[in-house]
Amino acid sequence: MTISELWLALLPILLAMLISPARTIAVILLLHTPKQALTAFTFVLGLISAMMVQGIVLGFLFSFVGLTMEERGPELMTVVSVMFILVGIIMLTGAAKFIFQEEDDDKPPPAWLEKIEFLSPRSAYSTGFGWIMVSPKQWAFVLTAVAVIFTANLEPIASLVNFFIFSVLIQLTYFLIIGIHLIMPKQSEAILDGIFNWIKKNFRPVVIVLFSGFGLFFLIKGTSELIG
Repeated sequence: MTISELWLALLPILLAMLISPARTIAVILLLHTPKQALTAFTFVLGLISAMMVQGIVLGFLFSFVGLTMEERGPELMTVVSVMFILVGIIMLTGAAKFIFQEEDDDKPPPAWLEKIEFLSPRSAYSTGFGWIMVSPKQWAFVLTAVAVIFTANLEPIASLVNFFIFSVLIQLTYFLIIGIHLIMPKQSEAILDGIFNWIKKNFRPVVIVLFSGFGLFFLIKGTSELIG
């Protein structure tokens, strides 16, 4: 597998992890903290750090059981297919929860939403790190990405570099939001507040569409590769 083929295989995983309404809301809220961009940036660094820890741990486990050996390539491809199916099921289950969940306009906002505007940069880093580490869905995504990277049979350092680039690219939306805030601080307030209010108002349908769309894609992709 060439590098271009590897990134083509990683692209759907990257897009599914890139579009996160909840984390987008968090980054915008963090720009209202006393240290603004610094706090939002450390939050994103926490996300990247957690993904790197996950990637290294899972990469070590893959090596430990011998799945990174070239002669075990077919077994690794089976793992990749099964992981796509698992991620698809997880996302479809998440979509179903939102579909059948009754809307309550009087329901208070989540605790993290109320506290996030008061975070310090250090606390924001810990929040970002913990957000990724405690999420089973994120572990499943990272496991799938690590398995896909190992199918390319790269040297260990090359695999690590590609995973690092993957981890950074997933945060592209957040870097863009922080960049807008830094480049045009006065105009950005109206832009980002508009994005925030739109996501907050349409959070449920957006999540249902995203989870259903990506869930079906991963389920079909994994099943077809497993059968074929």
